[in-house]
Amino acid sequence: MEKVRNKEKGSVVMNIKSLAKKIEYFDNCYRKGEAKISDAEYDSLYNELKKRNPNHPIFGKSMKLLSLDNYCFSEWWADKARNETMIVQPKFDGCALGLRYQSGTLVADFTRSGKDVTEAARTVCNLPVELPEDGIAVSEEPLEIRGELYASNLSRTKSQALAAGHLRRKNPTGAGLSFVAYEILGSTADEIEDIKRLESWFFEIPPTNRTADPKQVTRWHKEWIAGELFENLTTDGIVVKVASGATKQKLGVTSKCPNWALAMKD
Repeated sequence: MEKVRNKEKGSVVMNIKSLAKKIEYFDNCYRKGEAKISDAEYDSLYNELKKRNPNHPIFGKSMKLLSLDNYCFSEWWADKARNETMIVQPKFDGCALGLRYQSGTLVADFTRSGKDVTEAARTVCNLPVELPEDGIAVSEEPLEIRGELYASNLSRTKSQALAAGHLRRKNPTGAGLSFVAYEILGSTADEIEDIKRLESWFFEIPPTNRTADPKQVTRWHKEWIAGELFENLTTDGIVVKVASGATKQKLGVTSKCPNWALAMKD
């Protein structure tokens, strides 16, 4: 009987290893823009591994920085955000970064492609390397924050080029670059609460408007197109989010984008 149990155990371990390899393969394909399976199929694999082994090393590697959908706002509002308070922020144009802190110290920094750029991130003058000693910031559990590395007072193209070039350099200096934080990954709190928390940790945060009126969101979008909203920032659109943490949890995410947020561009 003991031998049978050992064989069965070995079979489960091999299944988990195979599952993890599949997830890594499909994730790498997606990051390269060469998706091999649907969002639903990827989510099924990911959730199965999470169920079998929630502490698998694959979950401690590079964090996944989701994109934003950009379909029709009125459809998104009717389907996802009706009767909800929404917040509107600038969509910064640079390079998305995910920061990981352990016990209040920056330990890793990833690009959307999964590249570790921790040393380059440490040279950006307004990016905190140590967080203040409050309960959440110094927890032994990893704290992950998403934001954008960008160049202020530059065109969109130049902002992206400067940020991307900085992350590729062997000896980066951080000159001309800033980091703006706008999401605590995995948080169940309301958006405004998270923004205030990020500010208390000395991150630069985005200007944030709030409304429950979809017509106001449309007006703000028109103002952005006319160069009258967030005009002093390097942006390529605005971001609309559901403000409620409970609603965000209910709406959830796909393997590509959150259902509770939308990008509105030109």
